[in-house]
Amino acid sequence: NGGQLLFGLDGYLYIFTGDGGKAGDPFGKYGNAQDKSALLGKVLRIDVEGSDSGGRRYRIPPGNPFLGDPDARPEVYAYGVRNMWRCSVDRGDPVSRYGRGRIFCGDVGQNRYEEIDIIVKGGNYGWRAKEGFECYDIKLCHNSSNDILPIFAYNHHVGKSVTGGFVYRGCESPNLNGLYIFGDFMSGRIMALEADKTTGSWKERSVCMGDTKTCSFPGLINRHHKFIISFAEDEAGELYFLATAHPSATSPRGTVFKFMDPSRRAPPGKCKQKPLPVKVKGKKFPFVPRERKFTSAFLINSSTSTSFVIFTVCTCKETIRKANFRLTKKKTLQQKSRDQSETTSVIKSVSDKDKVKSKANQTDTDNEAPKASNSLNDNQSTQRRGNEHSSKSDLRKTV
Repeated sequence: NGGQLLFGLDGYLYIFTGDGGKAGDPFGKYGNAQDKSALLGKVLRIDVEGSDSGGRRYRIPPGNPFLGDPDARPEVYAYGVRNMWRCSVDRGDPVSRYGRGRIFCGDVGQNRYEEIDIIVKGGNYGWRAKEGFECYDIKLCHNSSNDILPIFAYNHHVGKSVTGGFVYRGCESPNLNGLYIFGDFMSGRIMALEADKTTGSWKERSVCMGDTKTCSFPGLINRHHKFIISFAEDEAGELYFLATAHPSATSPRGTVFKFMDPSRRAPPGKCKQKPLPVKVKGKKFPFVPRERKFTSAFLINSSTSTSFVIFTVCTCKETIRKANFRLTKKKTLQQKSRDQSETTSVIKSVSDKDKVKSKANQTDTDNEAPKASNSLNDNQSTQRRGNEHSSKSDLRKTV
C-alpha cells in the first residue's frame, strides 16, 4: 500500500513504500517498517542514471546512510513509516531560499492518528512502535527514544486518512508563502501548518469556508468534492488539489481546484512566467480550464488575517462530454454527406430506357418506395450509431 515517486533536488529518485498492507505491520519480529533488510515501510533512494556492476538498472547513491550495514538494504534512506500517501519537495523561499530541498510526507495512521513528517537521512519514524506521538506497540515503544517525531499529528475525530500536500511557494498569493497545505481524504478537511523559524516547531492554521460576500470575487467557489486524492503545484509554484465525489479512483466527478487569496494579490505583471519547453513524442492536447456553472465560491480563512480561495479549474466529465458531442456531431455530418453523394451517383447512372415503365409497374414501385426509404433510413441510423460508438471509444482511449 501507499507510495510516491519523486526526484529530490539532488537528482536522485525517492521511492516511498507502505509496510505490506496488513493491520499493525505483523511481519517478522518487529515488522517490515523496522526491518532495514526489507524494502517495505521505507523511503528508498536510488540513482537512475546508469547501472551497477551487479546488473541492476540503477546505482546506489554514495551518500545513502546504510551502505556499510550488512543487515540493511543499501537503497534504504529512511525507515519506520507506515503508508506515506503523497510527498513533496519544498522549492524554498523565493528570496532567502529557506527550506529548499525539504521533503514533506503525509503518513496514514492505523487506528488513532494521522501525521506529517519531514524526511531526513537515516531517520527512523517509529512505526510500528509509535503512531503519531503515541505508543502503538508498547514493547517496542520502550526502545524508541531516538525516533523522529512528526511535525504534526491529528486524531481520527478530525480525519482518518491524511493526504500530504505542498509548501506554497507561488507568486500570486503572497500571504500563503511558507504554509504547508494538506488535507484528509475521508473528512475532506483542508489544513495548513506554519513553521516557527526560531523554535523549529509547527503551528496549525485553522481553515474555514468563505461566506457569500467574500466569494463574490470573480471565479471563486465555496465548496469542493469531499474526497481529496492529491495535491499538486505548477511550474510557477501555484497550488492545486484533486478531489472526487466518491471515494474511488474511477469516480466520474473528479475535479481539479486551485488555491487563491483574494485578500492580497501580487502586483499586476509580477507573476508572468514563461513555461520551459517540454519535448514529447506524439501530439500535444492543450489543457483548457473550465468552470462548472453550478458550483459556488470556496474560501479558506486562517485564525489571523490570511485567507485564500479555491476555484474550479477543470471538471473531467464535463470536458469529455462536450468533446464527445463535437466529435459525434462531426462524424454524423460527414456520414450524411457521403450518403447523399452515393444517392446522387445512383440516380445519374439510371438509363433513359429504365425510366420508361408501365403504369402498373410504376404503381408497384410507388408502393415499395416507402419500404425502401425506411430500410435506407434504418441502415443510416445503424451506421450513425456505430460511428458514434466508435468515436466515443476512440475519445476514451485518447483521454
